[in-house]
Amino acid sequence: MGKTYFYECPQCQYQAKISGGADSGIHCEIQTVVCRDCRELYDVFRRRRQRADAVKLIRFPGFYRPDIPPVILGESSINPSSQALAPLIWVDSDLKCPIMPDHFVEPWNEPGRCPKCGNFMERNGFPFRAWD
Repeated sequence: MGKTYFYECPQCQYQAKISGGADSGIHCEIQTVVCRDCRELYDVFRRRRQRADAVKLIRFPGFYRPDIPPVILGESSINPSSQALAPLIWVDSDLKCPIMPDHFVEPWNEPGRCPKCGNFMERNGFPFRAWD
């Protein structure tokens, strides 16, 4: 079960709701990244699980939104020609900025620096949200 925390910079008051590094649930793995062009922190998908014979209907976004369950975003229809359920496989994704895919991003792990001012970010002690 993954957890999302509330981070804040004590110097410039920049705020972000992120996991603070690599995190995983049953059907996905996410990584917190810093976009050097946007100067923002985001949680993006590294891997997700789907059926081997799934026909992709909805483009799976490269970013994680805690208010949308990851399973809904990754829903695909089953190929109607197959009678048996196909096994679940992991599909890897590249780390990309959710705003503009060609921005420069790199992994961000706690304790990390604020993308706005460079001061260290502080995490709230309790998770903002637990997700699966």
